[in-house]
Amino acid sequence: MLFATMTKQPTLAAWLVAISVAASMFTLGAAWGTVIDIGGDHAGVVGATMNTSGQIGSIFSPLLVIWLQKNYDWNAPLLTIGSLYLMGAVAWIFINPNRKVFA
Repeated sequence: MLFATMTKQPTLAAWLVAISVAASMFTLGAAWGTVIDIGGDHAGVVGATMNTSGQIGSIFSPLLVIWLQKNYDWNAPLLTIGSLYLMGAVAWIFINPNRKVFA
């Protein structure tokens, strides 16, 4: 996603955005596997919390993208999304699938 902001070719930028979003879908198996590992018998609660957080983000993200684009430029939303992807990748370092959320 971050590389899409660095190119001057619109077609290449569109491909980079598409590849980035598609690659983010590869995390779904690991995310749900981790939900089962750390949630144990309460995996439904952990999964619902994960989904609720994602839905809150999806409610506000179109508004944020429009605001960023109007007040800055088209690179601002892409940089924001890319930064969030990067923060999400770093957050995985701190997840221990062997430690249960609910005892």
